[in-house]
Amino acid sequence: MTYLMYYHKERAEWFPEAFQKKMTVDEAKIVFRKLCKHFKLDGFYNKVNLYWTSGSRRPKAFGNGAVLLNADWNNFGVLCHEISHIKEKKKYGDSGHTKRHRKVMKTVINYCKRKNWFEEELKRRTAPKPAKPEPSKDELRAMKIARLEKCIRKNQSRIKRLQTAVKKANRRIACLKRFKRAE
Repeated sequence: MTYLMYYHKERAEWFPEAFQKKMTVDEAKIVFRKLCKHFKLDGFYNKVNLYWTSGSRRPKAFGNGAVLLNADWNNFGVLCHEISHIKEKKKYGDSGHTKRHRKVMKTVINYCKRKNWFEEELKRRTAPKPAKPEPSKDELRAMKIARLEKCIRKNQSRIKRLQTAVKKANRRIACLKRFKRAE
């Protein structure tokens, strides 16, 4: 019964804005990977994995780093709740629905708010990328000419540097020959 009270308080009192924000499966995968990377959870377990289910299965975080989410109940609050279980297990060795879990969940949700994952950042990452226009034949030729001219300038500077080195070496040889004659 206390677990049900914890879930109710979590949704209604402590973090209502997180539980109101729905996500798609693709959005959840993006946020999950980002949160695992930020909180360094992949190093604790071999790999933290996200699994999906549907129907009446409740979301759950397992001890081996697996997180089971229900695609029908998918929202930020549930994802942050399960990630905070893994983070708490990494930091303290166990996990439950305690004040410590609430504190860890608050850090996860505050990180999401600070990085704006609830709104613009997630939209920006899931928005389709604009297609790059194909360059015309004239543009391709111009790019190739520019690349070859750059190569020529680079090789000319190398030649100049080597010519300078050869001149210095010749001067040293001439100087050494003069000293040899003087002896």
